[in-house]
Amino acid sequence: MTDEEFLTPERAKGIRRLLYVVLGFAVVLVVLGLPLVFGSYLRYGVIVLAVAVVLAVLGGLALQASRTGAATAKRLCVITGVATLVLSVPLVPIWIGLLTAVTGIGLLVVTVSPDKEPR
Repeated sequence: MTDEEFLTPERAKGIRRLLYVVLGFAVVLVVLGLPLVFGSYLRYGVIVLAVAVVLAVLGGLALQASRTGAATAKRLCVITGVATLVLSVPLVPIWIGLLTAVTGIGLLVVTVSPDKEPR
């Protein structure tokens, strides 16, 4: 499968939905991280905010690439999926880590799996 065949309309729709979920998690992480920073958990709050920034940047770049049909869309989606999965590990204590891990796995599956053949 070439990069041109990668962004079929069905796949692009699913990828965009998952990337919006990643961006939503980034916003939730900012909301959760700010009280941690201003409270007594400064170190963990900074980690949560850093994860939020990384997910927001990667999700935004991948979303823009998938909208425009750029040649780097597949690579950015895979990188975003892996980063979402890996960066969910420090988030497990606040339970959002499990949700971000599932989202990362879903993004990887949708990105890497072959398209269904029409019947």
